[in-house]
Amino acid sequence: MKMVEAHHRLVVFNSVHRVMVAEQRLMETFDILLIPVPAAISADCGMVLRIRSTDEAQIVEILCEARLQPFSIYAPEGDGYVQVGEFS
Repeated sequence: MKMVEAHHRLVVFNSVHRVMVAEQRLMETFDILLIPVPAAISADCGMVLRIRSTDEAQIVEILCEARLQPFSIYAPEGDGYVQVGEFS
């Protein structure tokens, strides 16, 4: 099994602190995983949250309400990733 599959999304933050706080807030409710940023994605943080695509809207809502708005969201496509959300 690959670390990121078609049914996943990668949530990118602009700092390590934000991604770690987001992970703590979401980990008991959602199937998430903190992983290194894939080389195909440019991010200052170095880590991203892998989430299920079916949880994306609910997770974004929770993060925005908690003032932990992500920087962007990516979906796997072929051998790379395509940006599917931007919040900056």
